[in-house]
Amino acid sequence: MNFMDELLAEVEEKEEKRKLELDRLRADQLLTVISKFEDQAKGINELADSELNLIEEYRKSELSKLNKKISWLAWNLEQFIRSSNEKTINLPHGSIKLRLGRDKVSVVELQRFLDSPTNQRFLKVIPESYEPDIQAIHEYIKQAGHIPDGIDMKPAEAKFSYTIIRSNNNGNEKQQRTSEDRSSVGSIDKVTVAEE
Repeated sequence: MNFMDELLAEVEEKEEKRKLELDRLRADQLLTVISKFEDQAKGINELADSELNLIEEYRKSELSKLNKKISWLAWNLEQFIRSSNEKTINLPHGSIKLRLGRDKVSVVELQRFLDSPTNQRFLKVIPESYEPDIQAIHEYIKQAGHIPDGIDMKPAEAKFSYTIIRSNNNGNEKQQRTSEDRSSVGSIDKVTVAEE
């Protein structure tokens, strides 16, 4: 038997003696102490949860205020570029852009669309199912300039975006945001960042 084994045996022997010294009264007292410690732990958890909720409410409130300011400033930038008749304006701290999206084609009257014999070429054949092929309809409208029966087309809109250039220790970072990015609360830290 080495020193470590002797030490472990001695500890086990002391533990056994301590176990044997407990009686019913002492065991009940220990349960009372455990109950008090558990109550303290519950109080600590409740306090921490309350503080976390308070901090989260603060975060939402402050981010909401900042997002409103950012949206207002970005709206002003969008009005500026739309009035300038330019597609891109490069500035020392970033750039602002207008990009034309795609035309939106949607079937608004499915039965009328299906009943038209000339529209049969715009159907995707799925066994026991018919579904309009939006891509084929889009290409047809683009080539022929005619909108088939039962179709509604919304022209593409120019989408506004801006890029901010920030200087950091490793070089420059670019953060690009579109007008859709501005509307979400808490999205300030969710911007895509690309190292240059």
